[in-house]
Amino acid sequence: MENDMNDKASGQVAQPPRPDAGDDPMESAVRACLADAYNLAGRLDRLPGENLNYLLTVNGNEKYVFKIVDEDMPRAVVELEFEVVRHARQAGFSVRLPKIIENQYGNIETRIKLPRDGHFRSRIIEFIDGTDLSTVSDISDILIENVGKTLAEFDRAMSTFDHPAAHRNHRWNLAESLQHEDKMRYVSEPEKRVLLQWAFDLFRDARPGLDRLPWQFIHGDAHDENLMVEGDAVVGLIDFGDCCYNPRVCEIAICMAYLMMRSEAPEAAARRLLEGYEWLCPLTVAEREAIYPLICGRIAVSLCIANARKHIDSLNPNWFGGEARTWKFLRTLREGIPLDFCP
Repeated sequence: MENDMNDKASGQVAQPPRPDAGDDPMESAVRACLADAYNLAGRLDRLPGENLNYLLTVNGNEKYVFKIVDEDMPRAVVELEFEVVRHARQAGFSVRLPKIIENQYGNIETRIKLPRDGHFRSRIIEFIDGTDLSTVSDISDILIENVGKTLAEFDRAMSTFDHPAAHRNHRWNLAESLQHEDKMRYVSEPEKRVLLQWAFDLFRDARPGLDRLPWQFIHGDAHDENLMVEGDAVVGLIDFGDCCYNPRVCEIAICMAYLMMRSEAPEAAARRLLEGYEWLCPLTVAEREAIYPLICGRIAVSLCIANARKHIDSLNPNWFGGEARTWKFLRTLREGIPLDFCP
């Protein structure tokens, strides 16, 4: 796949027009890029979250997500996302995935000039219709089981997939959770630091055993905000920015952590999710034994990253929303949810 993102003959970079009165300069830059590289125009809405993303609506109903990254994002990672979707579709994965749309030069990224310092690249992906699972207030047992089945179907489809960029490390790599242990220094309350240390120690004890488990490519971030549903069916799986090569069981452990945290019956939710996953992908005893420390590791990492981010921008709610609920869940884990998944 070519690394050049625009027409190699022209070397064109989308330039923002002079903004109209009252027009946002950032939005003007996005519109110029869309027109020049994709021949698209429509309504733009800034999407919530830590990343610079826009929802583009064309002709009232045709929707895309316009994503902007800086040069720190390796091109190989974007190519990885492109190849993941193509492989999953060819392998028969039935749930909708966000395909990257090539620009008019046949490339999956486009350079974009923004009214800020730095060099940036953009891409357009399909918008997946459905309801974000995190907004569903009453998640049925059937839906939880179907989430497990969907993740198993995805993992089975991707079991033969590999890509060099999948072997990179990143901050949400569950197998490398201990890389964030030093961020406990950003937590001021002694009781909370003790709680985090307990979680990291539990993960540390389990870490050597992860190397002996089955490893493969996984989505790596299957929390409820990345699952689109309609009724009791899962209709979309989105956001492959954290996909990686990991122990297979990390997939279900990550999802389980978030579904348990929001459930009034966390043990029952965990077992129903696992039941759905094992309908297609039975786990080994060793994988089942790893689930509890992996959940603790994921929660500890989330809290450490949130508190480290507070020292960067204490007013950004997208960086540490739901922190109180996460602390409560970690305390619940330590006090003893009986999560013994071994038969």
